[in-house]
Amino acid sequence: MIEKKIAIITLHDINPSCAEKLQLITDELNKLKLKYNLSVVPYYDKKYNIKDNLDFCIQIASLLQLDNVELTLHGLYHQIEGKIEDFDSQSKEQEKNEIQQGLDILSSAKLSKPSTFIPPAWHLSRQAIEALKDLNFEIAESRSALEFIQKRKKYLISPVINWDKYGDKEKNKETLTQNKQEFYTHLFNIDGESYGLFRMSIHPPHDPDEALTDQIEMINYLKEKEYYNFMNYSDLLHI
Repeated sequence: MIEKKIAIITLHDINPSCAEKLQLITDELNKLKLKYNLSVVPYYDKKYNIKDNLDFCIQIASLLQLDNVELTLHGLYHQIEGKIEDFDSQSKEQEKNEIQQGLDILSSAKLSKPSTFIPPAWHLSRQAIEALKDLNFEIAESRSALEFIQKRKKYLISPVINWDKYGDKEKNKETLTQNKQEFYTHLFNIDGESYGLFRMSIHPPHDPDEALTDQIEMINYLKEKEYYNFMNYSDLLHI
């Protein structure tokens, strides 16, 4: 059990196709002077290889120069022709090969090696965790758990608040009202006390444009009303 108020804010599906929206979101987050994470897809949809996009690599590298931003790996392709990449049912060697390919692309792009892996759709098999252990990852995040890989510990966590339900901006508009109601009605208990780990997942390629206002408002609420401590994934290794 985590007996602190911790918030993890992660930008998912980061790839060159959403560079402009990414800039808009990170500008807003940086104004708040808090820690957040960038979960990068090295070869998104087998169309956007980051090592072939110099401007995008410069954009990511400049963000990583800030003390508050941490890089995580979000699969290799994330999706291929609309089908989400699978880290749940392949063999350990298949998983390891794909993860290594992702690391190789990051290295070619001169980006730092991440210590946290987040599988697309948050589904993660035991064999994938063993592959990550071999590749010296420290943390993996699934839908309902944080895996401290080298320590062989697992922490069950509450669901992530997420605006990308369908991979489509228009269809995802239905999440706007749902998430506001969930956040302000159900997140905090009757005495206004809430402990443990709060996770917010921001998807620049697919979130409705209106979501950013809500996301910033919620983050400010966590900061100013609930006094949450915003952390990078690597910070969790020391609590």
